[in-house]
Amino acid sequence: MFVTVIIPMRDEERFVQKCLASVLAQLGTRDDVEVLCAVGTSRDHTRNIVSACAARDPRVRLIDNPRGIVPAGMNLALRAARGRIVIRLDCHAEYAPDYLAKCVEVLQRTGADNVGGYMTTRPGDDSPVGRAIAAATTSRFGVGGSAFRVGGVEHEVDTVPFGCFRRDVFERFGLYDERLVRNQDIELNSRIRKGGGRIVISPEIRLTYYNRSTFAGLRQQAFHNGLWNPYTIYLVGAGLRWRHFVPLVFVLSLLVLGFAGFWLHAAWWLLGIELVLYAAGAACMAAFAARSQRAFAPLVWLAFLQLHLAYGVGSLWGVLTAPLRFGWPRRRRVGTAWSQRPG
Repeated sequence: MFVTVIIPMRDEERFVQKCLASVLAQLGTRDDVEVLCAVGTSRDHTRNIVSACAARDPRVRLIDNPRGIVPAGMNLALRAARGRIVIRLDCHAEYAPDYLAKCVEVLQRTGADNVGGYMTTRPGDDSPVGRAIAAATTSRFGVGGSAFRVGGVEHEVDTVPFGCFRRDVFERFGLYDERLVRNQDIELNSRIRKGGGRIVISPEIRLTYYNRSTFAGLRQQAFHNGLWNPYTIYLVGAGLRWRHFVPLVFVLSLLVLGFAGFWLHAAWWLLGIELVLYAAGAACMAAFAARSQRAFAPLVWLAFLQLHLAYGVGSLWGVLTAPLRFGWPRRRRVGTAWSQRPG
């Protein structure tokens, strides 16, 4: 069965060569697989690296992605794809030697529409801060109920990282929503489930993801992840779970109690209690999470704090700015690709 591997990328010269090598090493001499690299306008040597790889191996093709964002690149590659199975990968990850084979095997065995694996998170740099961030982003306290980040057994879930799809999924449920700079995978998986499809995660599918290695990078990533949660709800009307908005509630509670204290001093007592409980809970979870990455627990505590606050502030900013950025939303019905609608 012909398989298409799609990798959207932009400014990924640090990771693209290693990513492509880990994919091509799994293919051997197979000629029933193509690797489509959807390359945005990069400021580094990403395009040159992909072009050189394509010159050496005809199974690799470069797909121009002028808009540069993931959903646009995925849709361009999907229109050019020949495979009956589509595997979406990411440059920031490395894949087990049997990753592609296991994706196809689990997809066929389970009869699911999309399958994926559990993600082992590693620091982008083996530094104290990098290890602390990796520990924080693999803890349930840090990332909530994201099953693919914390491990488990094979079962149905609401989303998986990246994904291995049957090609007809995109014919039945539509392409990626090109309005969503982030959350496009979560939104597509929501559409699949609402349309009666199934998404399965399996421990047989193994990948390693390299996280941010500085607190500044963590804050930036968390802010934009939080920002696109209200944007997604505003544009689509669905696609996310309540856990995605817990940091927003946390930040709002701090602001409300802080301002209310000027008129009702009891609010400041409640604020103090909330901060003490959070600090104590974060300290306990940091001590536990630090073991997994040989991290320093106080740095993990700082990573928790910055992750939650930046994510919550991003979500709050998203709530305030969504109407200004997008105007009146035109929500589409489930199962119709926005890119296929007129206007």
